[in-house]
Amino acid sequence: MAKTLQQILGGKNLTGVIQGVAPGVPDDLLPAAFLSSTRTVEGEYGTYTKVEGTRKTARIAQYGSPSQLRQLKGLSEVSVKLIHTVESIYHKPAVLMNMTNLADDQKQRLGEQEIARRTGEFKRLFVNLRLAAVYSLLAQGAVYFDAEGNLLPDSSGAHVTVDFGVPSGNKGQLDAFGGGDIISDWSSADADIHKQVAALKKAARKLTGYSIRRAFHGANILDYFLGNTKLKELINGNTSFQEDAASGEIPNGFLGLQWHPVDEAFYVDKDDAYQDFFDPDTVVFTPEPTPDWYELLEGTYPVPTDVGGVAGEGTAAIGSVSIEGGMFSYAVVTADPVAIKHVAGDTFLPVLKVPKSIFIAKVANYS
Repeated sequence: MAKTLQQILGGKNLTGVIQGVAPGVPDDLLPAAFLSSTRTVEGEYGTYTKVEGTRKTARIAQYGSPSQLRQLKGLSEVSVKLIHTVESIYHKPAVLMNMTNLADDQKQRLGEQEIARRTGEFKRLFVNLRLAAVYSLLAQGAVYFDAEGNLLPDSSGAHVTVDFGVPSGNKGQLDAFGGGDIISDWSSADADIHKQVAALKKAARKLTGYSIRRAFHGANILDYFLGNTKLKELINGNTSFQEDAASGEIPNGFLGLQWHPVDEAFYVDKDDAYQDFFDPDTVVFTPEPTPDWYELLEGTYPVPTDVGGVAGEGTAAIGSVSIEGGMFSYAVVTADPVAIKHVAGDTFLPVLKVPKSIFIAKVANYS
């Protein structure tokens, strides 16, 4: 009978072996709320409530009169298919030999360490995919994959597109209401950057009711601030700005926003080329991340717990299957070749419940 890796490890849970794995795609550039699961759905399909929001008011009435029927608008139930991935690797036969060598504790430990190392590298792929999906949502309002399931840096060659519905007025120079751009060229020394940020905050309130609180920016934005004649007075009198700027950062609270440099966010594509998520002249403005407008859904997947067991009938066999949410992992000893096959995967989806709540601005070099 085939054994699970947990049985080989003497009952150790496989998840425990892979704790503490650091991702390859940078994970310290985003608030933790963007990466925290908010809800588990069954399988690979789920629903969420898409919200337009309302800025209308209730109607007044005579005290004691019957209620006036109101039809809520701007709320719709949306069905979505989650992103799913499942891959496998083989651990070498020599590792299996060390793991099963009950007479030599040192060799067993070496086998465990090698499996932990390779498992850590394996898990890194799935952590990277989650991070990449969130970065892509913020940077482009969509996530793109080719026909083989490889993540793409943009829509070119896309076979699968996960589009979160950010309207065109919330991209580029932000013509949010169809009456003119909010953003002009920030690379110009006399650009009214502070006024444009104030105008954007007002527009966000009108569009969705959510306040803009955070700004995820590319590499050129600090230089535009430092070179702007109209911001100099604010900067010169701001010791915190000068100290943070010396280390290459915009201080939190400047222009009433929390600033996040995301120019280091990248991934390595199928051709081993480095792909940046954020253009140097991009600023993505968002509200404070909350489940009201953003969620990270996790799906479920069946995972075997007693591989190779024989049951008398179908219902009994179900007892050897566990339904796991989000990332999952299991491993078995194979007969041909004799090795450890390790299967892992993930089912998840970042969801933008209020598509108009984020603004993906190109602040320079857009002509």
